[in-house]
Amino acid sequence: MPKYCQINHKNFYLVLLLFIPFIQLCYQTINKNYYQFDIQIYQFLDTQRNFFLDFVFINIYRITGTYFTGLVVLIALVTLIRQRYWQEVKALVFATLGILLLVDEVLKPMFDRPRPFKPRLVNNLSPDSFPSGHAAGNLVFYFYMSFIILARYPHLAKCIYGLSSTLLLLIGFSSVYIKAHWATDILAGYVFGYFWLLISLMLLKFLTRKPR
Repeated sequence: MPKYCQINHKNFYLVLLLFIPFIQLCYQTINKNYYQFDIQIYQFLDTQRNFFLDFVFINIYRITGTYFTGLVVLIALVTLIRQRYWQEVKALVFATLGILLLVDEVLKPMFDRPRPFKPRLVNNLSPDSFPSGHAAGNLVFYFYMSFIILARYPHLAKCIYGLSSTLLLLIGFSSVYIKAHWATDILAGYVFGYFWLLISLMLLKFLTRKPR
């Protein structure tokens, strides 16, 4: 069984630092007082669009969507089960299922923010936009798995976290580019996902302290 490192106090300080602007963002969203720079970002992107960028970011969004990410989560669960990492499995189910239910069943209906104006580059999206479950769910899963992998390969920390961070930035930008989400949806998704990730890692640390 791998030995997991302690969660750095800086992670909790970062959550506290982001808490005030996050609450402000939530307050303005629930009062339908949206940020003007969301519109300005789309005005800028509309001047930069071309066939190549459309193709790249549409496919990034689709590949990292619910079905593919669900398949990757399933593969991760099967791998952990085969290694008999039962506590890691429990924490992963808590992390991924929890963020899905909280965002899609609680937060999005509560804020009830419509998605960006049409035409969009993808169709068949749910009506609610804030916060982005796409950003939050992927952040929780990929950073959780990075934490697990680094317990066995700590010398790869920069590489693994660098790849995870790059992937998450591409996911966030692609969601904005194709008009699936406003930029503030993505920012809120990242912050809430990071908060839920810390809770999930704390649960993992608690579970792995118990005798197996």
